[in-house]
Amino acid sequence: MAIKSKQFNSHQELTDYLNDIVLTKNLSMPFRNLDGLTVILDSNTVTFADASGEGLSPAAIVTQINAVVAGAAVLRNYGHAQSPGPQVQVALVKPTMVIDKDGTANALLGLPTAADKTVGSAAVAKANIIDITSDGQGSRYTVWHE
Repeated sequence: MAIKSKQFNSHQELTDYLNDIVLTKNLSMPFRNLDGLTVILDSNTVTFADASGEGLSPAAIVTQINAVVAGAAVLRNYGHAQSPGPQVQVALVKPTMVIDKDGTANALLGLPTAADKTVGSAAVAKANIIDITSDGQGSRYTVWHE
């Protein structure tokens, strides 16, 4: 098996990578055009509601997802420099949860559209981790794994 090396800007980002957490693309605030679109998680359909048409904040997206599938989503901001202004991602964190490729919001959110994805299915096993290093200041991590 080939050895892979990957760098991260935060401990949380490293942990999410190792656990195969599924992330949306960076979401600008407010995020528009989700009203009536769906994400399907473990056969439960989340239908986004944005009656005002003014867009949903990333926090509102997380709230609407968690109202249907408790504990499925959280916000992530790994601290990468973004312009204009800060951007965050929604992380789908519930282990073994299946993200159905047929959700009508998937493409807009940057979620899988070619095949269903199970959260954690490509997690890096502890036995396959060769080394993890830090810059000593907690601002840069590197992992080597099979």
